[in-house]
Amino acid sequence: MPVEPPPPLSNPRAARTRQALYDAAARLFVDRGYEDTTMANIAEAAGTSRRTAFNHFPNKGDIPMLWVRQMADSAIDVVEHGGTDDVAEGVRAYFRVISEAVESEPELSRQMMLGWTAALGPARYESQLLADIAPMLRDGQEHGQIDRGADVAVAARALSDVLQGAVFRWVREPDSVLHERVDSAIALVLRAITTRD
Repeated sequence: MPVEPPPPLSNPRAARTRQALYDAAARLFVDRGYEDTTMANIAEAAGTSRRTAFNHFPNKGDIPMLWVRQMADSAIDVVEHGGTDDVAEGVRAYFRVISEAVESEPELSRQMMLGWTAALGPARYESQLLADIAPMLRDGQEHGQIDRGADVAVAARALSDVLQGAVFRWVREPDSVLHERVDSAIALVLRAITTRD
């Protein structure tokens, strides 16, 4: 079942409200923990009603999906403006931005991962990062940088799984350097699918 992050909002007021709810949730998750924060707490902290909160996030487990989407959107922006035509380097940059964002706010990241797990996200949904990674890999195939025999869907899942697994380990071992682990593992997967000169 594909995961659906909250759709972009064209109404500026609705977008501000969603962001206020997200920001309130992030603060509360850090202060109280994911499990001890209710949607009512989030609505109150955002200065809105519970009904409005549930209109934007039908359940608390949807908030970590927006967390991932915001990091992924930042990563896409870096890749698009990074000035490289090397697909492997673009993929590595994409995951580097995300892993560094996770590291930059360790307690928020820990709480978001706990929330995503509590909502059974890893078991119920495909990674939303696949929508970003697969087109990069297809582009690499078209330009002769990714092996034409490589299954892009499988490769994209493997790359996404590398990040998810590394983040889960980092949650347990917060003294490790996440972006270095992710970069090494992403490079390993990319070596298996890039063309040889």
